[in-house]
Amino acid sequence: MTSRLLSRRALGLGLVALLLMAAMVALGLWQLGVYDDHQHDDARARLDRAPVPLGEVIGPDDAFPSDGVSRPVTVTGRYLSNEEFTVRGSDTLDVTSAVVTPLVLENGSAVLVVRGEDGGIPAPAGEVEVTGVLEPSDAQGAALDDDRVTDGIRIAAVVNAVDFDLYGGYVIRTSSNPPDASTLVAPPTPDPSRWAGVRNLVYAVQWWVFAAFVAFMWWRIVTEPTRARNDPEAEPSSPRSVG
Repeated sequence: MTSRLLSRRALGLGLVALLLMAAMVALGLWQLGVYDDHQHDDARARLDRAPVPLGEVIGPDDAFPSDGVSRPVTVTGRYLSNEEFTVRGSDTLDVTSAVVTPLVLENGSAVLVVRGEDGGIPAPAGEVEVTGVLEPSDAQGAALDDDRVTDGIRIAAVVNAVDFDLYGGYVIRTSSNPPDASTLVAPPTPDPSRWAGVRNLVYAVQWWVFAAFVAFMWWRIVTEPTRARNDPEAEPSSPRSVG
C-alpha cells in the first residue's frame, strides 16, 4: 500500500488534487467573506433606516415589539433634568459612563434618553426634538443608588425613580434640536437578519464539500486496484481457452 501511495502516478494525481483543493478552499473562504459582508451591511442598514415617530413603534403602555429593536425614531418633549441618572459598567452601552435623562412627551408619559457620555452638561431647556435609536429594556440593571447610579437601563428597576409612567424601552440619542453638547453614545450594532447573504454561506460550504470530494476521489483512484486484487469476493477472470 505504501509503495502505491508513493508511486509517481499517485504523487502526480496528489499534486493535482492539492491544487484543486486549495483553489476550492480559497473560493469557500471568499464566499464566507462575502457572507460576513452581507451580515455587516444588513446590520448597518437597520441603523440607517429613516426615523419614524416613537408612537408608530411603541405606545406608553405597550410591550416592546420585536421589530422595534434598533429602530431609528424621533420623539418630542421636555427633559426632566432633576431626574436624570448615570449608567456605569453597562453590558449594552459601549462606554464607561452615560447620562440618561427622562423626556416627558405630550401624552404625559416619559421615555428614557441616553443623552451622552458627559456628566454635568445640562440638558437643553424647553421643548426638544430628539432623534435616536430605540432599544429594549436591558436584561441587567440594579435600582438607582443614593447617587442615582446604576449598571444598566432595566426599566423595571428604575421606574420608581421617575415621577412619570415610562415607556418599555429607551432611546440612544443621535441628534437633537436644539443641539445637546453631550458626546454621543454609539448605539449597539443590531443583529442582522439570519437570511442576509445566506446564499454565499451555502456556496462556501459547497466549495468545501467539493474539496473533500476531490480528496476522496484521489484516495479511491490510488487504492482501487489494491482493493480489487485483495477482494476475496471478486470474480476470477475466465481462463483462456486453448485452441
